[in-house]
Amino acid sequence: MCGIVGIIGLNKEVSTSKIQAMNQRIEHRGPDAEGYFIENGIALGHRRLSIIDLSSGANQPLLDVSKRYVIVFNGEIYNYQEVKAQLDYQWSSNSDTEVILAAYIKWGKACLDKLNGMFAFAIWDNLEQELFIARDRLGVKPLYYAHVNGTFVFASEIRSILSSELVEAKLDQNNLSEYLRFLSLSTPKTLVKNIVQLCPGQYLIFKNNQFSIHKYWSLLDKPKPNNLGYKELLNACKSHFVDSVKSRMVADVKVGAFLSGGIDSSAVVAIMSELSKDPIETFSIVFNEKQYDESEYSQIIAKKYKTNHTAFLMKPEDLIPNLDPFFKSMDNPTVDGINTYMISKLVANTGIKVVLTGIGGDELFAGYISFERWKSFQKFAWVFNIPVFKPVLSIVNKFNKTRASLKLSDMFNAKNTELSDFYANSRSVYFSNELNYLLEKPEIKNDSWLDLNQTQSFPTLSQYSIAELSHYTLDVLMKDTDQMSMAWALEVREPFFDYKFIEFVLNIEDQYKFKKGSPKHLFVDAMGDLLPSEIVNRSKKGFTFPWDYWLRNELKNYCEEALTSLSKRNVFKPEGIKFLWESFLNKKQALTWLHIWGLVVLEKWMEENKIKN
Repeated sequence: MCGIVGIIGLNKEVSTSKIQAMNQRIEHRGPDAEGYFIENGIALGHRRLSIIDLSSGANQPLLDVSKRYVIVFNGEIYNYQEVKAQLDYQWSSNSDTEVILAAYIKWGKACLDKLNGMFAFAIWDNLEQELFIARDRLGVKPLYYAHVNGTFVFASEIRSILSSELVEAKLDQNNLSEYLRFLSLSTPKTLVKNIVQLCPGQYLIFKNNQFSIHKYWSLLDKPKPNNLGYKELLNACKSHFVDSVKSRMVADVKVGAFLSGGIDSSAVVAIMSELSKDPIETFSIVFNEKQYDESEYSQIIAKKYKTNHTAFLMKPEDLIPNLDPFFKSMDNPTVDGINTYMISKLVANTGIKVVLTGIGGDELFAGYISFERWKSFQKFAWVFNIPVFKPVLSIVNKFNKTRASLKLSDMFNAKNTELSDFYANSRSVYFSNELNYLLEKPEIKNDSWLDLNQTQSFPTLSQYSIAELSHYTLDVLMKDTDQMSMAWALEVREPFFDYKFIEFVLNIEDQYKFKKGSPKHLFVDAMGDLLPSEIVNRSKKGFTFPWDYWLRNELKNYCEEALTSLSKRNVFKPEGIKFLWESFLNKKQALTWLHIWGLVVLEKWMEENKIKN
């Protein structure tokens, strides 16, 4: 796990200072080593977090024996030993980086079909003067780029690109309304003008000052029927999951795990414990506020599998001093990232460099109530055509206005029953009329990079999984996990994001995957007695802090100062922000802490990165 940077189109003297500034900006991603490859027209930089092959021979940029090719790589290739066995190459290290390079030399772009892992890498061909960049299938590892004034620049973080001073730190107002609507931006967009992301499952070729983008894998690829009975499905499901966990335990340093006590993290720890000869190091955050505390459940798993468990008690007075450092670590504005930031800080301070996490299980195995709603919506969409339905909703909202009732009204007014609209409604935080009240510039319609209405060939629940994996999971969960764990040079690996496992699960029919009153029915059955009944039957809690209370009390002044600053920016209407804040303090039912914290985060991110309106 590392950080990569690159510039194409400048002479050696100019690019040297700029590539060094870019690399220094992401020092936190790789404190173990730094390296450069600089010639006229091309500059590559790398920051290393040593996980596999700890020797200096695995430092990057890494050249092949002929000196024709050079690679910079961020991530891990979990099957690198398997791929290495297929290659006849003069090895100089035991790293997975060199395996990628050798695979590219032998197979070209087809090497991507061989690789299973999380990655973003760039390979420069000195002979052809061509750059090849690729991102992993699920987008676990980030890759940002810009092509301005004849110069191509890329990096693992937006801030790194900005530090080159080749791209102006200017807010892309066309994307602001989408950020507020969902408190995230859908790939490939960013909030900085001219900086975009490479989408998951894509590669980019840059040559002669032009670039082209190509797809090598997609969530929408035609499903493959498995024709398995239920018992066979359970066996196959467990086998896939065990393989995924096992491959993510490969490292030359100690590997631990986040343990919340939920089904997903408990399953990860259970499999890790079965595969390891030594006790697993596990970590969790606990609270004095009992409605958020999960320590009872994490302790059950820790005791059952005899892990070396560390529980960190989190109080508001612990959080407040970390807010400014948190915002200094933020590459993308995020409302949830501080959760990962705090636990990553605590874990990294123990000396652990790699942890496994259970994120992704809900999205893959229909763990949210929204999956059931989508399935029901498919059956009862005809209700939206009943003329009397809209007046009834208006009466309900007049006397008992809630986010749920407002969302239902918003869905009715859209008059569209496709997945893209349903999903947008489900994940929206602000509605269009609220954005118009907040923003000087009207809301702009934004298109998705993946057409969710092309999922009809998949089972109904899998359709919604694809929506989650291509949006919330990609643009919130994985982005938060990467930027906030790497702020502390901690590598996080996600067994639920193995692409072979995902392909398998997406092809499973709803009747096997879902059972009312039984959360993540198929996955739980597949895990069998590895999961205690207390874990399976517990009430669901997301990993979150007590924001609703804290924002009205300990964090009230902090929020008020940020909102005042935001209201002075000419893209916002001051009266709209003031009304929103007062309504939240007065506990208006239709407002949540997300509405406030999303604005606070935006202002602090713009301040920290000196983003101009």
